[in-house]
Amino acid sequence: MNTLDDWLRWQENQFSSEIKLGLDRIRNVAQRMDLLTLPVPVITVGGTNGKGSTCAMLTRILQVQGYLVGTYTSPHLLRYNERIALDGKPATDQQICAAFNAIDQARDEIDLTYFEFGTLAAVWCFVQAKVDVIVLEVGLGGRLDACNLWDADVSILTSIGLDHVDWLGHTREAIGLEKAGIMRPGKPVVCGDPEPPATIASQAASIGAQLLQYGRDFSVDNVPQPALLGEVQRLNAACVVTALQQVQARLPVSEQAIAEGLRTVSLSGRMQQFAGQPNAILDVAHNPHAAIQLADWLKKNPIDGKTSAIFSILADKDVAGVVKIMAAHVDEWHLVPLGGYRAINPTDLGNKIRAAGVRKVIYFHDDFPSAWQFIQSHASTQDRVVAFGSFLVVSGMLNVLVS
Repeated sequence: MNTLDDWLRWQENQFSSEIKLGLDRIRNVAQRMDLLTLPVPVITVGGTNGKGSTCAMLTRILQVQGYLVGTYTSPHLLRYNERIALDGKPATDQQICAAFNAIDQARDEIDLTYFEFGTLAAVWCFVQAKVDVIVLEVGLGGRLDACNLWDADVSILTSIGLDHVDWLGHTREAIGLEKAGIMRPGKPVVCGDPEPPATIASQAASIGAQLLQYGRDFSVDNVPQPALLGEVQRLNAACVVTALQQVQARLPVSEQAIAEGLRTVSLSGRMQQFAGQPNAILDVAHNPHAAIQLADWLKKNPIDGKTSAIFSILADKDVAGVVKIMAAHVDEWHLVPLGGYRAINPTDLGNKIRAAGVRKVIYFHDDFPSAWQFIQSHASTQDRVVAFGSFLVVSGMLNVLVS
């Protein structure tokens, strides 16, 4: 295969399902590639919401301190390269293709998922670049996620909510136990959920992990407000600061670096604002827990005009839960179809929105450019648009707004 697109198309066709949990496959290939033991500190970030923001804050603070940081996140918004960042910049096509080629040579008869390929590629790139520290964002759950192959020097659990229930369980206790799988004996784990399920503390105690719990062991007091919008970001920042304090011996970070890092952090698609007519807000609120944060921000930032929602969501998400939370803050709904086998038909989505009690007008559009054009043609200077519900909504709107 000659290009990154070639590699990605080939990987997408390797399994009928995008998700295939378990560590045996990736462990075997990592062992062949001499990647099982990493020479630098590793920080693993899990949780239901806030993982991307937390990774962004960690990366920025460590950069300001002068470290070369390797950061692995998912999903991407515009380009696959965003998933593998070196010093805050996406890896090049050439770097990723070289990693994929090395993985393909090593795996031989072992089949790997799209996510497993990407995870191994990220770590291979980080080792090749001789980074000083690695930040890994868990893709799904924790215990069986590919990122959990490596032992974290400190782990962070941002929040525990109901999401991916078909894979992780239908209760917060079950989901918490899966996410607690990133803990390690004798190592610190920072939990930012204000009311965590009991399985977090019980699992930490059973393996001897050092649990630092928000509200008991740390708070948001004396933590600077980060540049990212939303009150929850200060809680995420408190998790970051607490985690970094636990690895000061291996990874010293000054208070000045923390303050400057939080002041200058940025992240696409998290209450990201675009000025114009109308103003637009892009947010990857795809479950009720995230929708609460977005709704709270909209409530605390009222406008004189109307708020139009550009909305779509994947079929396996809690559509009714998200819609009910956002309904009071949306004056009209604009639905756009998404691609992929997990997509929901816009007509079916409209029916679900009605079933959730929404009586406001619902418009259907063929794509994001036509939705944006329609809203623009009917908007006043006092109106705003909020695009949310899926990473695919944010990426679609980013393509419209930055083109």
